[in-house]
Amino acid sequence: MKFGDYIRQKREKNGWTQPEAAARAGIEQSYLSKLETGKSYPSEDIFGRLVKTYDINIDDLSQKVFAAELDKLREIGEVRAVILSRQKAENRFMRVWLVAGLIMIMIGGGAFGLAYSIPESQHIRFLYRSEGVIKADESPMVFEFLAVGGPDSENRKFNDRVDYDFKSLSENKGNNFIEQVAGGYRKYSLYDTQRGDHPTAISWHYSMGIMFIFGGLACFYISRRWH
Repeated sequence: MKFGDYIRQKREKNGWTQPEAAARAGIEQSYLSKLETGKSYPSEDIFGRLVKTYDINIDDLSQKVFAAELDKLREIGEVRAVILSRQKAENRFMRVWLVAGLIMIMIGGGAFGLAYSIPESQHIRFLYRSEGVIKADESPMVFEFLAVGGPDSENRKFNDRVDYDFKSLSENKGNNFIEQVAGGYRKYSLYDTQRGDHPTAISWHYSMGIMFIFGGLACFYISRRWH
């Protein structure tokens, strides 16, 4: 609020008319009217009289009156001391947020740099395929023989016996490997490989870096808005 409104409220709270309040403060009623309407501002002597008459608390005054209004009372020693104290507190507040923002951005940048400097590990998957179960007394090449149209010992064709099974392994077992199963064994043949990047444990630093950088920018914004 304005200084004039503040002292008017103080007067009304005490139940005084302007002439009564002016008489108590030892000033003219017309001058008090100008003070209440904001047409004039008190000297240090008049301000002291108002403080004594209205029992004004300077801290209460500084909290309720606009900062622009307090600047108009800067020449008054008590008010100037409050203004300087408030400015120091605001400067400390801004410095804290600025330092916090700087630290958060440095941490965020460091997290980004650390994550970027450690490449993601590559992994290879080896894809194997088995056409079906091979009897213990049959050749491992039986499905190759059936694939070109030949019959097996029981006169069955390829389509009669085919029963595909696929494996994706991180270990390279060569072009072929044998695995025992119920009824015989399966021969698995390598038919493809897949390569891909596997995120490392350090990859989560990207998210942390973004979080800290945005947090630092938010600190700068808060300090600027407060100022």
